[in-house]
Amino acid sequence: MNARPDLPPAAPVERYVFPASFAQQRLWFIEQLESTGAAWNVRLPVRLAGPLDVRLLEAALDIVVARHESLRTTFGMRGGEIVQHVASSVQVPLERLTVPPAATGAVNGPGREERLRQLLGELAGHTFDLHEGPLLRVFLVEVAADDHALLLLAHHIVSDAWSSGILFRDLAAAYDALTRGGSPRLPGLPVQYADFAVWQRDWLAGPELARQAYFWRAHLKGAPTLLDLPLDHPRPRLQTWRGSRLSHGLPPELTARLKEVAAAEGVTLFMLLFAAFNVLLSRWSGQRDIVVGTPIAGRRRTELEGLVGFFANTLALRTRVDPAATFRQLLRQVRATSLEAFAHQDLPFEKLVEVLQPPRSLAHSPVFQVLFVLQNTPWEADRFGDLRVSPAEMAPGDTARFDLGVSAAEFEGQLWLGLEYATDLFDAGTIARLATGFETLLAAIVAGPAAVIGSVPVQAQADLERQLHTWQPAPSAVPAGGPWELFADQARRTPDAIAAECDGQRLTYAELAARAAAIAVRLRAAGMTGDAPVALCLERSTDMLAGLLGVLCAGGHYLPLDPTHPPARLGFVLRDSGARVLLVSAGLAGRVAGFRGEVVDISTVGVATAATRPPRESSPRVSSGG
Repeated sequence: MNARPDLPPAAPVERYVFPASFAQQRLWFIEQLESTGAAWNVRLPVRLAGPLDVRLLEAALDIVVARHESLRTTFGMRGGEIVQHVASSVQVPLERLTVPPAATGAVNGPGREERLRQLLGELAGHTFDLHEGPLLRVFLVEVAADDHALLLLAHHIVSDAWSSGILFRDLAAAYDALTRGGSPRLPGLPVQYADFAVWQRDWLAGPELARQAYFWRAHLKGAPTLLDLPLDHPRPRLQTWRGSRLSHGLPPELTARLKEVAAAEGVTLFMLLFAAFNVLLSRWSGQRDIVVGTPIAGRRRTELEGLVGFFANTLALRTRVDPAATFRQLLRQVRATSLEAFAHQDLPFEKLVEVLQPPRSLAHSPVFQVLFVLQNTPWEADRFGDLRVSPAEMAPGDTARFDLGVSAAEFEGQLWLGLEYATDLFDAGTIARLATGFETLLAAIVAGPAAVIGSVPVQAQADLERQLHTWQPAPSAVPAGGPWELFADQARRTPDAIAAECDGQRLTYAELAARAAAIAVRLRAAGMTGDAPVALCLERSTDMLAGLLGVLCAGGHYLPLDPTHPPARLGFVLRDSGARVLLVSAGLAGRVAGFRGEVVDISTVGVATAATRPPRESSPRVSSGG
C-alpha cells in the first residue's frame, strides 16, 4: 500500500468520546431511517482443522478486542452530533455451537456439510444494536472433535473487508503465541480509528475538500442517476434490503487467459473485468453511459494499515460504452478513468453525495445502484497454532445492499463470481443468466480483445437457444395483402364495431375507413408519390390514426414527426427525408412553417363518399375520379 506524502499524519487524541467518521455517520442515519437487518454485516467464515484449544482461543480473542478500540465502540448522539463511545474494556464471548444433527428418520435430508452451511448463514444474519454493542460477535461451530468453523461477524460501522483480514491475522498470531507458551508480540498501533475520524474531519475542512470535489463534480456531470436494468418485478417505493446471493465459478483456463490478456494490454485484472462488466450492463440496460460503484481499502497512511475500522470508501466510476468501438479502446478508457479516480479516492462517498446533491429516493441508493469489486483482501494467517486454515462455505444471506453487487475472488487458480441481488427486483433465474452471460462475454474478449463491442456475445448459447426455440412460439401464417387491405377487410366484416377511441371521440371501422380513404384522395391530389415519404405532424388522436391509414391507402409510406421537437429539428428532418407532402394538424402548422412542399391540413379533409373510396385491389390505389 502506497502512503501519500502530501497527507498530514494522523495522531492520537484525547479519549473516550469522539465524532463519528463520515462513513459511520452515513451508516448511522441509514440504520435509524430504515430497517436494514443484516445488510451491513461484515462476515469472515473460516475452517479450522486440527486439535483446537478453546480456552486459548478465548484468551486470544480478549487480546485482540483490547488491541482494537473499534471492537469496543458503540454509537449515540451528543449535542445533535453522532459520536463514538469507546469502552475501556469489553467482553466479547466466544459463542460455541455444534452442527445440528440430521432430522430423525430423514433419508434424503441435508448432509453435515450442508447443515453447517445453513447454520453459518443463519448466524451471519444476526443484527446489531449500535447503541448497546458489542458490534462484534465470534461463533465457533464444532463439526467434529478436530474440525471447527469460526465465524467473525461485525457491523460495517466498525469494520470492513480489509479489517476482517486484520482481525483474523491478529487472532491467529495471538493464539499461535499462546499455544507456544509465550506472549503475543503484535506490532504497536500508533493510532486508533477514532484518531482517524478526528483527523479526517480536520483534513477535509480545508482546501483538500474543494480539490477533490472539483474532480468528482466534473467526472459525474450529466451522468444518469439510475441504471435502468430490466427488472423482473416493479421497484418498490422503499428499499427493503431483501436479497440473495448466487456463486458462479469461471473455468481455470479462462481465469488464466484473463490474466494473460490483462498483462498483454497493460491493465490490471480489475480493469479488464470492470470494462467487460460495463459492456454487459450496457447491453442489458440499453444505456451507453454507465456509473458503477467499486470499493477501495481507503488506507493510504502507513499508520492505518494494521487498524480495524471502517476505512473502506466507494468510488463512482463512469464508463461510456460505444458499441462501434473495440473492447481494446474501452480498456484504455477504463484504465484512464480508474487511475484518475484512484488519485482522488480520499473524498468520502458521503461527502460526494453532498457535493453532487443527486435526486434522492428511498427506492434506491444515490449515484449508483450496481457495485463491482475484485476481492484482494488478505485474510490468510502465517500460523494458527497447529491448525490448518481454509475458507468455510456459508449459505447465502437474505440481504442486499444494492440492486446488484458482483464480487470476483480467486481461489486455487479459479475466479469465483459472487452475485448479490435485490430479490424485490430480480428472480434467481435472471441473475443466473447474467452470470453465464458474463462468462460468455469474457471468453469472447480473451479470444479477441480487438473485437467490436456491439458484436461481442453477452448471452450463453444455451440461453439463446432457449429464447429462440423453446420460448418463441411457432410462426403463424401471415394473411395475404398489405396493411391497408387487412384493415379494409376488417372494416367490411365488422363495419359497426368501434375501431378507435380518443378523448371521448369514437370511430367505427366503417367511419375510420371512410376518413382514411378521403385523406388518401387528398394526398394524391397534393402530389404524393410512392418514392418519397408523407410527413405526419399530428397530435395523438383519431385524426393521427386516420392520417397514417390514409397514407397506406394511397400506396405510400409515412414519416412521423414529434410535435414537441423544436421547429429547427423538425425542419432538418423534413429536409433530410425528402418529403414533398406534409399532413399536419391546424394548430401545429406554425412549427413547420419553413416546409417548401405541399401542406395538407387534416382538419379540412371531409369524409369520402362511396364514389371517392378506393376500390378493393391487390395494391392500394386511389380513384382518379375523386
